[in-house]
Amino acid sequence: MDILNIFYIVLLALTVLLISITIWSRRPFRWRISGFFIGATLISLLFISILELLSRPKPAHLELFYKDIPEVVLLHASWEEEVALYILVEIPGVEEPRLYILPWSREDAEQFEQAMQEGEDNNEEVRIGNPFFNTDEEDRERLVYTSPAKPMPQKGREQLPVTNFDPDAEQPAYGEEENN
Repeated sequence: MDILNIFYIVLLALTVLLISITIWSRRPFRWRISGFFIGATLISLLFISILELLSRPKPAHLELFYKDIPEVVLLHASWEEEVALYILVEIPGVEEPRLYILPWSREDAEQFEQAMQEGEDNNEEVRIGNPFFNTDEEDRERLVYTSPAKPMPQKGREQLPVTNFDPDAEQPAYGEEENN
């Protein structure tokens, strides 16, 4: 993520330069053309930085739109010891999975690994409760658990619906005569 800081500083400097040129817009033509090239460079750098951001995991504590979601489905977890935890999660209501980076924690890594193994053995989803807060700054625990087992099909024979008896709907039996 260090390269993003460099892009941000360059974008900030170019924006300040472009604003100062815009303020003094009654300058000769060469200043206006240089403003154009600085703006074009700014747009190019912005495009490059967006492409760079798309290939990186998002820090979980910077989530803005889905930070109030109570739980997500954990699809995969991996980590680099003493560096970070990477989790691929499925957010309810969002089509594609999202990749997040969490601060390194041996306890969280063990918890993710145990829950994923348990979920794989029982063929259940692994869920994370309270996923988008920074555990370093808060005293809450990140809940990791497998979803409850799906209910078993109902045992016993199928109950047939109760029918009503309609005496007028019955046909007389063969060999019986109607009494008038």
